[in-house]
Amino acid sequence: MQFNNNKDKKQKMWKMSFDSKFVKFQNSYNDFWKNHELIKKTIFTIVLLTIFVAAGTITIPGIHLVNQDSLNSGDFLGILNLVGGGGLRNFSIVALGISPFITASLIMMILQTKLFPPIYRLSQAGPQGRVKINIITRFLTLIFAITQSIVLTKALKNPTTGFGIRIIPELDTNWYAYFLLPLILIAGSLFALFIGEHITNKGVGNGTSLLIFAGIASSLIPTFKSAFLFFIPSLNGDSLILKEILNFGVYLFGYLLVIFIVGYFYLAERRIPIQQVGAGLSKNEKELSYLPLKANPAGIMSVIFSLMFLSLPTMIAGLFNPATSSYYQWVYTHFQMTQAVGFWCFVVVTFFFTILMGLQQSKIDKISEDFAKNSTFIPGIRPGEQTEDYLIIKILNLSLFSSVYLILIGSMRYVEQMFGLPANIGYGGTGLMILVSVCIETLQQIQARLKTQELSRKRKKILYSQIHGEEGDLLW
Repeated sequence: MQFNNNKDKKQKMWKMSFDSKFVKFQNSYNDFWKNHELIKKTIFTIVLLTIFVAAGTITIPGIHLVNQDSLNSGDFLGILNLVGGGGLRNFSIVALGISPFITASLIMMILQTKLFPPIYRLSQAGPQGRVKINIITRFLTLIFAITQSIVLTKALKNPTTGFGIRIIPELDTNWYAYFLLPLILIAGSLFALFIGEHITNKGVGNGTSLLIFAGIASSLIPTFKSAFLFFIPSLNGDSLILKEILNFGVYLFGYLLVIFIVGYFYLAERRIPIQQVGAGLSKNEKELSYLPLKANPAGIMSVIFSLMFLSLPTMIAGLFNPATSSYYQWVYTHFQMTQAVGFWCFVVVTFFFTILMGLQQSKIDKISEDFAKNSTFIPGIRPGEQTEDYLIIKILNLSLFSSVYLILIGSMRYVEQMFGLPANIGYGGTGLMILVSVCIETLQQIQARLKTQELSRKRKKILYSQIHGEEGDLLW
């Protein structure tokens, strides 16, 4: 009898939790349609993303598409296609996308550590320092855009790269290949960066992340179509058709499972109990406030940075003559993600960037400062240096755990290729991580804006009632 009562209580609690979440979602949905400013920002974001995706379908004049599926492999071009927003698949006017900017941001992130004092001092100099860092990042973006455009041009002219895109014979001249084509690619990259910045400043969400999201999302339909044709090659009433449909169903279930795991891990957090002086001490953790630490402090950018970092040797090799350079031959033979050298380099570099970005993104020194200003402390831990050391250990533990998770998810496509699954239908863990994390992050930003505006309206109502209340007292 007692067991049944406990079971009924748990069912009621679960139902209440589910009902409250549903009501909260419904309220957010209704509030969104009442907020005209947020609707305008959302429409503005969708329009800019549509322009970017449309630009990604416009192939540069003089380019002949032979085999676009070659870009799904784990080499430099495949990474550039993923991070750039998918425009390289059609060798469009935005083929480079925002990959030069991401590479420049990666370099600046490394330079902002204490190992490089001049840049580190700029990063600590407040708004003026950030402006100077942004200017340096823009110059680096232009340099990498020029370099990557030249590498792409050499890849077009080199038949040994396996790049399924070629220049048509009528325009295959040095003037077109080394001047006009790079100029179009650089202009397209700067245009993509312009769109991303406008989304960040005037739209909803992070512009850089949303551009990558748009490129990956636009490639999902061709991926599922290729998977359908791979698992169900013919619908001619063969006795094996049921087995083929079942295999395709398992493939789709695997997609949904990976999405669920990525979403669950993105939302997971480690809660550190905190107390405030004068608020009353309590030993019951349920009554305490808490500091939420993300289970993956580094986020998805650690994988993106590691992929771009690993693409640098291939990009440099592309500047050499393939026929005479032994460095070029070694890099293009061994430095692929599907080869042992490239795969283990990916593991090591991802581990390093996850730890580095986990510590940088968490901003532990700022948290410790805020604790000191607000007289907040962690029970059992002394304020100041001991609190900072305690949080660093917690972040390191979370980063170690999340690095294993990111390596497993990020290497899915390359492991699948090793076992024979075609590259054009692979799960692509990195792509799915970007899709899910950007969706959740954007929705959270929308909810945060709705809450902020709701609080602002409540304050105005209270102020209005106070003013009219005072006037009423004076009149009567």
